[in-house]
Amino acid sequence: MVSVVQVYNAVKNIANKEQKGFITPAVFNSFAPIAQMSIYNEMFAELISAKRINRQNFDPGRDKSVRKQKLEDLAFYKRRHEEDVSGGTIDKPQDLSKIISITAGASAASFDDVTPERVDCDIIYDPEKFDRISGSLLSGPTDAFPIALVSTKTIEIVPDVDLVVLNYYAKPTSFDNAGEIHDGPPFYSVQQITTPTGDQVDIPNSSSRDFMLPTHYLNEVVAEILKLIGVRLRDNAVSTFSIQEEASE
Repeated sequence: MVSVVQVYNAVKNIANKEQKGFITPAVFNSFAPIAQMSIYNEMFAELISAKRINRQNFDPGRDKSVRKQKLEDLAFYKRRHEEDVSGGTIDKPQDLSKIISITAGASAASFDDVTPERVDCDIIYDPEKFDRISGSLLSGPTDAFPIALVSTKTIEIVPDVDLVVLNYYAKPTSFDNAGEIHDGPPFYSVQQITTPTGDQVDIPNSSSRDFMLPTHYLNEVVAEILKLIGVRLRDNAVSTFSIQEEASE
């Protein structure tokens, strides 16, 4: 994970505006989730580029494969949600970002605790198309070929099933001080202490939350936040530095 303390200190030192009150924790915290989401979305775009590199036989392969590295980064967000249902409808997980696959079948309890057969669902996002397929006498869904309608809050499976397994990418949130996933955004929090000389200094406290990004994205997070801060301050030097850092990645 990327340390929020490291990012804040780097941003503050590079921008060198803390004495004017510009790079406060509040300002930093307003930019942190935006920067994280930008990098998260960029991972998917880079995966497409990596596939193109692979097709052109420019990919180094093995552990140095660009595509493999992007898949490993995205694995950071892979989640599996398994739910016994009644009627074939489940609520979408709160942290769902992008669906990978949906499989359905009978619950294990229906087979005396033997693992049941599960089949992939054809995922549909258009309610009108879902209704047409559901009502078709020729190509309607069956137990062997179920369909799943993904709507705003729910996922509906037809025909009715007892078990739904949803594989998906989660939205990036944060890690708390204990290294557990927190449902809030990355957050930098400080407390004041008095030094032996009587000076008041700010130090990070335990309520700070780290970025939900692989560690090697540290420089990219710093550059992304600096770009946002440069726009806010209309500081061309900060914006130019961040853009150069991104270009060198």
